Amino acid sequence: MPRFEHDEISHYYTIIGAGFPMIFIHGLGLNHQNWLGQVPVFKKNFTVITYDIRGHGGTGISRGPIEIGDLSEDLHALCRHLKIEKAFLVGYSTGTLIAEQFTLDHPEMVAGLCLIGAFAKVQGIAMMMKNNFSKWLIQAKLHKLIAYSVAQNNAHNVVQRGFFYRIAKRAVPAETLRIIEASERFLSMHEVANIRCPVLLINGSKDRATKAYAEQFSTEMDCAELAMIEGVNHSVATRAKDQFNSLLQEYVLRIELPLDPTLHFH
Repeated sequence: MPRFEHDEISHYYTIIGAGFPMIFIHGLGLNHQNWLGQVPVFKKNFTVITYDIRGHGGTGISRGPIEIGDLSEDLHALCRHLKIEKAFLVGYSTGTLIAEQFTLDHPEMVAGLCLIGAFAKVQGIAMMMKNNFSKWLIQAKLHKLIAYSVAQNNAHNVVQRGFFYRIAKRAVPAETLRIIEASERFLSMHEVANIRCPVLLINGSKDRATKAYAEQFSTEMDCAELAMIEGVNHSVATRAKDQFNSLLQEYVLRIELPLDPTLHFH
């Protein structure tokens, strides 16, 4: 299994395809298999990298409290391991925080971003209620209920629901809690808006928790544009796979990413 070591943690990743690197970052309760609907499409023209964040899938857990900056440095360690100089990042939900932090930390390494259900420091009633409920479920040791909620929210059909439920049961509750708490200490929207690379924001019209963030980001970021997929919740990459893939394909073609992989790997 492909792995790299960073911060005394063993991290799992996958890599397939050839071309400019695209790195996909999943959300809480999921793992690299969040992107099974995207890998076969984008591997035709890109080097597609997926990986498991701490406490999820095949990646180990932290020894204590963490910040989103620690998760950003995990991604930086993956890039060093694969000798990647520049990449296009795709982040989903909490994965958008990692992509945002990484882009601010290492702007020279990011050719562009796709942020799905993006947010910044947790604010607003809907987002605070969502976070508080998740923390309460973890503290009450209702892990199976959390897994079911993750599966229900991300699945397009019954088969997918069972698949995501099995994935979500593997997420380590203590690490999930650390990451939720880190999201509450994250950068403000104004700070994240300092990102200067091309940004595609994709949201579902039924995603009440992050819709306001996306609209504000699209206003404050000079380089950002917002695409709304109607009738879908937070999980557009799985629940509206074809529409999402088409939007992302069109965007990466439009910003004209260089196609020669030798330019972007050491």
